[in-house]
Formats: sequence, structure tokens, C-alpha cells
Amino acid sequence: MDSKARWCVRIVRVGDLDDNPSVRGGVVTIGNFDGVHCGHRELLERTRELAGRLGGPAVAVTFDPHPAAVLRPNEPIRPLTWTDFKFRLLAETNIDAVVVLPADAALLGRSAEEFFQEILLDRLRVKGIVEGADFRFGRGREGDLETLRTLAAPHGIVVEGVPAVEIDGKPVSSSRIRQLIGKGEVARAGRLLGRPFRTCGLVVHGAARGRTLGYPTANLQRVKTILPDEGIYAGTAWVDGRRWPAAISLGGNPTFDEYSVKFEVFIVDFQGDLYDRWLEVEFLERLRGVEKHDSVESLLTQMRRDVEATSRIFDETFGAGKAAFDSG
Repeated sequence: MDSKARWCVRIVRVGDLDDNPSVRGGVVTIGNFDGVHCGHRELLERTRELAGRLGGPAVAVTFDPHPAAVLRPNEPIRPLTWTDFKFRLLAETNIDAVVVLPADAALLGRSAEEFFQEILLDRLRVKGIVEGADFRFGRGREGDLETLRTLAAPHGIVVEGVPAVEIDGKPVSSSRIRQLIGKGEVARAGRLLGRPFRTCGLVVHGAARGRTLGYPTANLQRVKTILPDEGIYAGTAWVDGRRWPAAISLGGNPTFDEYSVKFEVFIVDFQGDLYDRWLEVEFLERLRGVEKHDSVESLLTQMRRDVEATSRIFDETFGAGKAAFDSG
């Protein structure tokens, strides 16, 4: 794939570099960039700065799929971002290009020295490399930042190490954010991401019980990322470039003796047909756990409170009375 991305950044598969010489001869930073969180953004900004000093493009080098899907196929990591959204987030960081490496057995089996020679020297012809202190590369994660400096020095390649970004006294990392989301702490996860956590799922037909109760929901399946712990959340939904307030239910419907986990989204004040469309949903704050009510009336009272809380949190986050529009 080689596309002049609609986000104004060039996305290039490593096999297509001969057709895209403009992405060579610059400064790179290498990583999975899962979540494109605050720590990643610092690396990307430093990459942009070093490219400005040395000349050449600022390039993010990433992998598709996530290497864990190849190395541990029976224990796949549910990502924080799906591939398309990761590219969109990377494009927002003012880099010039994203080079995508195939995370296959051949690539992941290369030693650190082979990776450096074949990818960074022969393919990308880099002038500089920017990485965090915990950077690892090569077969079995054998190479680190010092390995990189040793390999780069004979070629006059500048290697710049970047200290970890810390929030609440701890380094920001994708694994830390996954843990927070897994516990339902989506507001804290959002602080580390620098934006609300976003996922994406396909809207399918459900039991239509929400509609009969006056709260029609979009039922999502085939979700592309990790999901928070079961509960009721205030969030948003993106429809045709507009961000709407959305009350989100993750879990069963114990009031009706239904306990299979469902992902249901009530979009406040929205009217329209979303069936068979991919819907992007953001999580702002956990409101409560999933509860069993003694009556439908009691459930409806709680649902009204949840929707009111969702609207309030949405207004506090994005501005009261403002329609939030974006490219999504």
C-alpha cells in the first residue's frame, strides 16, 4: 500500500519504498504505537525536531499486525487502536510519513544487527533515530538503545534517547493504559492517551428492547479493540463526522434475566438508521456497575439518570451547547 493519505501523511508499505524515495534519508522512530498515547507523541515530536536539524523526513516506523499476534497467536493482545485509526492519530502528530513493516515470522526472526542493516540502513537510509529508554528490537528483543547506538556510530547516524513521559508518577505505556481500561478506569486512561479512549464496532440488529423502553440502542459486535470492564459509561458516538453524547452499556440485562455480555450504545437526541455501519465510540467516564432492578419502572428511572449524567459530562468535556464536529 502506498497512499497519499487522506490525513495528509504518506503511508508506505516497506516493500514499496523504491516507489517512494522521499521517505528515505530522514529521522525515524520505531514502535507499535498502540494507542498513540502521550509518550508516543513525545517521541514523534522529538523525531520531528531532529529531522528539522538533520534534514529529511520525519518517519514513524510501525508494524502490522501487532507483533504479539504473530509471536503469541493463542494469547493475542486486544489493541488500544485499530490500524486505520492508528494511522489517523499518527498523521495528527505532524510527521511526514508512516512506514509499515509486515510483522511476520521473517521480520520478527531477524537479529538486532540484521534489522538495523536491512531495514534502517539498506531500506530507509536513516540519518537519525529517536527512541525511548525502554526500546527493544530484534529477535527475542535482544537489542536495546545502547545496541542501537553501537550499530549506528560507524555510519554517523545520530541516536537520540527520550526519557519516559510520566503521569501520576509512573511512565505512560500501552500496557498501563490497557490495565486501566480493563478495570473500567476510562477517565484515567484518557489522561494517559491524551484523548478519550475510542473503539469501533459494527452495528447489528438486537432484541429491540431498548426501543420499546424509549431508549433505542446501537448494538455493536466485531469490536476492533480492547473493551472496558462491564458497566455503564458516559461516552460519545461519532456519526458522519459529528460527535454525539452517548450512554454506553457493557454487560448483560439482569433485570430481564439476560446475562450474556452486550455492547449497547444509546446516542442522545440522535435519530437515524445505523444498521450495518461501523460506529466509533468513545468512553469518557464510568457511571456505575450493571445492576438488577426490581421493576421496569425502577430501571427506567436509573436510565434517565444515566442519560442526564452522560449529557452533563459531555457538556463539561466539550462545551455546553456546542455541536462537536471533527474528521473523526
